[in-house]
Amino acid sequence: MEQSKSTTRWLQQFAAILLILGIAFRFVNLGYKVYWYDEVHTSLRSSGYLHDDLIPQVYTGQIISARDLVEIYQYPTAEKSLKDAFTTFTKHPEHSPFYYLLARFWMQIFNHSVATIRCLSALISLLCFPAIYWLCLELFQSETVGWVAMGIIAISPFHILYAQEARAYSLWTFIILFSSAAFLKALRVTQTDKAVKSQVFAWGIYAFSITLGLYSHLFSVLVYLAHGIYLFGLKQWRKLDYIIPALAAVLLSVVLFSPWLVIVFNNFPDLVDNTSSHRVSRDENILLFWGLNLTRIIFDFNQGFSLLNPILYLIIFLAGYSVYILIKNTPVKTWFFVMALMGVTGTALMLPDLLFGGQQSTITRYGIPAYLGLQISWAYLLTHKISDNLLNLKQKKRWKSIFVAIAVSGILSSLVSSLHPVWWHKSYTRSRYVPAVAEIVNLSPTPLVISDAEPGRILPFSHRLKSDVYLQLVVQSNIPLLPDENFSDIFLYRPSDVLIKGIEEIYQAKVEEMYKKGWLWRVELPASPDSTPEAGEKGV
Repeated sequence: MEQSKSTTRWLQQFAAILLILGIAFRFVNLGYKVYWYDEVHTSLRSSGYLHDDLIPQVYTGQIISARDLVEIYQYPTAEKSLKDAFTTFTKHPEHSPFYYLLARFWMQIFNHSVATIRCLSALISLLCFPAIYWLCLELFQSETVGWVAMGIIAISPFHILYAQEARAYSLWTFIILFSSAAFLKALRVTQTDKAVKSQVFAWGIYAFSITLGLYSHLFSVLVYLAHGIYLFGLKQWRKLDYIIPALAAVLLSVVLFSPWLVIVFNNFPDLVDNTSSHRVSRDENILLFWGLNLTRIIFDFNQGFSLLNPILYLIIFLAGYSVYILIKNTPVKTWFFVMALMGVTGTALMLPDLLFGGQQSTITRYGIPAYLGLQISWAYLLTHKISDNLLNLKQKKRWKSIFVAIAVSGILSSLVSSLHPVWWHKSYTRSRYVPAVAEIVNLSPTPLVISDAEPGRILPFSHRLKSDVYLQLVVQSNIPLLPDENFSDIFLYRPSDVLIKGIEEIYQAKVEEMYKKGWLWRVELPASPDSTPEAGEKGV
């Protein structure tokens, strides 16, 4: 692929601008979006607690401030040791422990805030840039493709969203790229450098990356399966020079991962139970979700799925055409790797959902390996077309315009997203009204919030409350004993019907809905003190 110096300079400079913007977007308003269900469980487990631990400890009807609830159960304290935290990790074997350990140490070192814990993911996401650059060098021997690939993932709204998420996905993205590059490097060293020391070092790095990947996300298995298919697909299994070190690297990684593997097997019923929701089919057409997830890599204005969205068909065309150009213009050892990276993950997620039902393939973050492969193919397509000396100036300008359009789409998507506290990846069902409801409560001088909602609903809400807001939590079917303190307002947050009726009947109170869909209610107690019941009349 011949490139003129001016074209190369333009591509690299434009990619550098995108890189700078992408880095900036990863740190803009880090603490603004709702710290949602999944993220509070990151903090909960890293602090040494399980979801169910809060029931006997907090759901007692006793008054607790929002600040104390968050400080005790969302950040590491002396009450819970590293051993306690690791015990909680084992109860969720579907989540490999490496990120949670990093998060615990990070929170112990730095101040306690949502922005601080998310900063860990944002910083890790920066490692993805040199990793994808290295991978493109190994694949295409082209610095320019590497620059373009960095630019594409830098302003991808999908990658920016998960760079600001207190979860393991930016770490997993880095490991996928780093491990893939290390694998190709090991193959290249085996072929070109006969020095045993160099080969051992290269395959050792790959073994380390496999281990790190498995300890970061169990779906890393799909990435390493893709590597194996690539090795066998190129018929390198016939050459012992390749197969022996590759098997040795895998075996070493399995040995190093075996402690967690034992935990997975011993706690397999927990894993099955914790992931049961993934085996429930969605009501909507699964193909619509696939299309929506594909568009979100480039174009994300929080849109829903629609067959009438022209962006969907443009991106599908771009994806198909980039694969065609990749296969047509690169050697098998290049395009087959990219196809394996995309195909194994895509097939493993989509096929079970199609055959048996489920929704794993609709969960965007699980498809990260496939999306990375697709973005690498886009990087090659854009570099190839803009640099192709056989194309006339008008055609080159057209492809430059396409690159600029992709960039503008990503920039505008991320800009709009940064200004909203809730986005699609925060789950509208769980998070949609949290900011608005918290704002209402925070405007009250001395509010009390009563709730029997489960901890996964209470903790995200607590993060949005002022520190002097007080909570009174009870298990469902129990009606709390209202405190003697003089609160300016008493609210019910996402209460059950039992709690609403109990408050109305026992306290002769008037309960009015303050926010839509039953998220917030206001309790008006009767003025007469004679209507206050005795403690024995209450459930708590």
